[in-house]
Amino acid sequence: MMAMNGHQDKDTHSTRWVARMLSGTMTVEETAAYDRWRDEDEANASSADSLWDMVDSLDAVGEQALEEEMVRDLEAATDAHKRRRRFMGISAIAAGFAAVAVIGATLWMQVPKPAQYETQKGQRTTVYLADGSVMQLNTDTKVSVMVNDSRREITLERGEAFFSVKHDEKHPFLVYAGDTKVQDLGTKFSVRMGASSNLISVLSGLVSVSQRQENNNNTRPQELALLRPGEQAVYTAATHSATVATFDPDRAFAWRKGKARYKQTPLADVVEDLNRYFKAPLEIADSDLRTLPVTGTFSVNDQGAVVDALESAFSLMAVRRSDGVILLYAQQNR
Repeated sequence: MMAMNGHQDKDTHSTRWVARMLSGTMTVEETAAYDRWRDEDEANASSADSLWDMVDSLDAVGEQALEEEMVRDLEAATDAHKRRRRFMGISAIAAGFAAVAVIGATLWMQVPKPAQYETQKGQRTTVYLADGSVMQLNTDTKVSVMVNDSRREITLERGEAFFSVKHDEKHPFLVYAGDTKVQDLGTKFSVRMGASSNLISVLSGLVSVSQRQENNNNTRPQELALLRPGEQAVYTAATHSATVATFDPDRAFAWRKGKARYKQTPLADVVEDLNRYFKAPLEIADSDLRTLPVTGTFSVNDQGAVVDALESAFSLMAVRRSDGVILLYAQQNR
């Protein structure tokens, strides 16, 4: 069990927040509150990041065990308070995990039917699959899930998802994104679907990337890339090819913690990426700004804070148009 020390209050709050986010039921408002809590004290962020690092180091089964441990720690830390309301019911977090467990067991026993999961702009959620794997959906994402005792298939219809897969040699874990086929070999990885290309990034284990075959085609697909930890592949639909390169996991997976991180990234690419999260789009008004290098960490839960940071750190001026579009100018040009 995790020990409580002199930082008990911060550690307890960190555990509550991380357990809540892992439960997959966190609302947009709660996500914003979590981000404010992180920002108000560096120790809060450090405590939460330590827990997230622990989660990232585990496999899917380990994550579930950690969540159960978090619940037990919370129950122990608040035992005195809970005695005063012993008959009022179990804690909300424990109930959330119990509901997930019941739902997962029920789905496992039922006749398999595709399940649909979807997030809107600015939303993220975590889904616990019937086989013990965990799926995290980023903003504006839609997936179709067929997971049962004979098949494990995910179809990414749009957006981006991260998968912590429970290893099962007899039942490969397959993710389809357009005509890209991604087969997990026991790992943690993400798939991001684009208009003309898909991005596959591996945190741990091995992932095989190939072209998706038609249902009536029994030929074995040619493997285009075998990705190892720290590698990602860009699959281009037009050429049916994959280009492999190394990447920075802290930046690629920052969205799992409600952040967007950039390092010497052109402003045009930053704006395109940030617009995935916000309903009011950003637009570069001065073409000379498109190549402006941007380095920094931004909250994807608070567009106002993002705009303020861009203005102050990069000498920009933001003007909101009547249709809601936020135009970015160089300060000296206005």
